[in-house]
Amino acid sequence: MTQEATVDIREVLKARQTVARNLKPTQLIRYETLSRLIGADIYVKHENHHPSSSQKIRGAVNLVSELRRNGVTELVTVASGNHSVAIACAANMFSMRVRVVAGQGSKPLLLQRLKDMGAEVSVSGNGFAEALRLAQGVEARTGHYFVHPAEESQFISGCGTACLEVLEELPDVDVMIGSLGFGTCLSSTIAVTSAISPKVRVIGVQAEQAPAAYLSWQRAGIARQESETFASELAVNTAYSLPFSIYYRKLADFLLLTEEQLHESVALAAYHCRQLVDAAGAAPILAAYHLKEKLAGKTVVLYMSSSFASPDELEQAYALPAFQTGMPTDDF
Repeated sequence: MTQEATVDIREVLKARQTVARNLKPTQLIRYETLSRLIGADIYVKHENHHPSSSQKIRGAVNLVSELRRNGVTELVTVASGNHSVAIACAANMFSMRVRVVAGQGSKPLLLQRLKDMGAEVSVSGNGFAEALRLAQGVEARTGHYFVHPAEESQFISGCGTACLEVLEELPDVDVMIGSLGFGTCLSSTIAVTSAISPKVRVIGVQAEQAPAAYLSWQRAGIARQESETFASELAVNTAYSLPFSIYYRKLADFLLLTEEQLHESVALAAYHCRQLVDAAGAAPILAAYHLKEKLAGKTVVLYMSSSFASPDELEQAYALPAFQTGMPTDDF
């Protein structure tokens, strides 16, 4: 059994000051066609509008600014999609150097984005787990501060500022739905709602082909399961201790989507919201549709937390009927 942890709401409130100095609040928009489709009052929190295209820049800004104040000038992390891009972006904002270790087979799109953000990228290691170990080794050899993609409480506190914005603008929200990969963003939502508005039900969604966090939630203990999903931001092989210890007791529900459903979510985001996003950013839409009977008449916020889709993923999604009709395939 995992010991339950939390992120202190005071740390999230403190993080808000740092985030507000460096990032603009993101829009919270009500979508009429989504509301009619789902039968609820549907709002989307557009975290995909950040400079790094994801909610994780909030956590990166909070963590990296604190490290800079403490005299750290060099960082190292592992290539992990939006997390590593956010760290590279924040390091650039605070005039710090960052080295990113990428495993063999990392997507060229990710490597290029990291380089565009000013990161020094080295490709080494057979996959993510080995690259993670190599990045930790850089810290031991050179004194770079190693930024873990999941186990940084200040990162989670920074991500939680998105939820603060939602609750201030829409205090009567009933349900929040977000995708779950490493778990930092969704655990931050739970930390904030638990402290400020415990009536809010928080629901997670993950890829059926990357169910490690879902299995961990079911079993109330860390589980490992190899990922086979195309959705890079959901492609994790294990739950991680700190975020899991926050969300495992307090998630109200947890859904899995097939690969086809994830592509369909991307198509629905384009049709209803006119947003070009990846599967992690779009998955809450189809999760809400699946739960429409339970959500009927409620006020619901969907976190569009990520916009990191490859051209191939977009092409496959936009070839689906949902891109033309805005209607999901009713195959749940």
